[in-house]
Amino acid sequence: MIFAVVALAVVGMGNSNISTGGNGKTPRPQSTVQYPIRFEGAPAKRAPQPRPTVSYPIRWQR
Repeated sequence: MIFAVVALAVVGMGNSNISTGGNGKTPRPQSTVQYPIRFEGAPAKRAPQPRPTVSYPIRWQR
């Protein structure tokens, strides 16, 4: 019986809108990240170009 009372209390608190400020929307954290990430004073480098991993032609069966 104690477990049932605790479960009802948890469900009752979980369905309440006390923390929403009354507007019905759940508050969400705001993102502070801006992409692309740049570091102050770091020299601008270009990304390395991809290179093939094999230097011989690959022959496929026809």
